[in-house]
Amino acid sequence: MLKVYIQKIAGIPHIPLLYPNLGRPKAEGRMDFLNEAFDNLSEKLVEVIEDPAKADYILIPHNFPLVKEKGSYLQMITDLCEDHGKRAIVFWHGDSDLEVPIPNAIVFRTSQYGYQKRDNEIMMPPYTPDLLKGQSFRPRHKAEVPVVGFCGWAKYKNLKNHVGTIVKDLLIDLKRITTLKLHLSVHKKGISFRMRALKLFDNSSIVASNFILRDSYSGSSHTITIDPEEGRKEYIDNMLNSDFPLAIKGDGNYSYRFYEALSLGRVPVLVNTDCVLPLSDKINYSEFVCIVDHKDIRNMDQKIREFYDSLDEEAFVTMQKKAREAFETKLNVKSFLEYAVNNLL
Repeated sequence: MLKVYIQKIAGIPHIPLLYPNLGRPKAEGRMDFLNEAFDNLSEKLVEVIEDPAKADYILIPHNFPLVKEKGSYLQMITDLCEDHGKRAIVFWHGDSDLEVPIPNAIVFRTSQYGYQKRDNEIMMPPYTPDLLKGQSFRPRHKAEVPVVGFCGWAKYKNLKNHVGTIVKDLLIDLKRITTLKLHLSVHKKGISFRMRALKLFDNSSIVASNFILRDSYSGSSHTITIDPEEGRKEYIDNMLNSDFPLAIKGDGNYSYRFYEALSLGRVPVLVNTDCVLPLSDKINYSEFVCIVDHKDIRNMDQKIREFYDSLDEEAFVTMQKKAREAFETKLNVKSFLEYAVNNLL
């Protein structure tokens, strides 16, 4: 078993990798249904030892956003690594794609863009609950017209959010033009991509839309404006009743909905904003994901229809089974962390 040395900061929760060792802390702001992602995380994946000299790695036991401003703590971790000839392990679960300022650290992160991914970074799935929760997998069957689904935040919250989004996107466009780095368009706000895509589908005659649009994020107790149980049921039913749940980045370059769709055995449509998917050298995502480049949003209904028409009934059902299998075996919290400590470190 991998041996790690940790230095905890009092009052800051520890990462899920350490739940079997240190217990499961109370989750602040997360809805109960999101905490279900950790229900099967019971057996120890690493051994926590007291002597850093005998450790395989120095592990930061907190999600990096919670300690990134604590300069003295990060310097202490850096010094420990240098003194004992060890590498640090960092988990950055969240929207940022900034560099971790610890030399030679191994960084597991959810959000990154392909063009700037660093050699020491390993992509990880977000901590996603299994939405089937022990229920039987039931595939959808081929019909005349594919159904594209979306339930979630796809409206401006208020005037400030509206203006702020427009300004940020304009600044990105200005930078693209002045630097001739056209690929920077992937950094535009996720809600901008969502609204463009959903408007297209509303006016499409070649795919059917199944949309429930909200003006706030419903995955946090701080932002949800509807009954949590009712909202969650709507969200799950929307994906189950769609052939292609639409998965588009948020503020970070990843999508919870992408992995939730896989957990239900649905084929997500991933709008590719230079995404880097976890274990892409081990998982053939093209076998169960419809991938559309962000530059093709204006033709996305046509892309999806062509993709759907290329599949017969057996192929469509097989894709859904492979989606569910990928989540069950590699992309849920327990499976990924087990694979990570046994194969990636």
